[in-house]
Amino acid sequence: TCYTSMDQYPTTLGAEELAMALQISKTTAYELLRSKDFPTLKIGRRLLVTKEDLLNWIRKKVAA
Repeated sequence: TCYTSMDQYPTTLGAEELAMALQISKTTAYELLRSKDFPTLKIGRRLLVTKEDLLNWIRKKVAA
């Protein structure tokens, strides 16, 4: 799926959607999802981030 804006992304993003959103590799997306300061939601074995948490995380990083 190709998204043209953040509004089109699903409520929760897995590694593939996160990689597309941040224009990073899927491997780097998984590393980010496993990092301590990233707002990861773990459901079973799936690592996800909510769109809202991702946008808040980006805002904090930009403001730092």
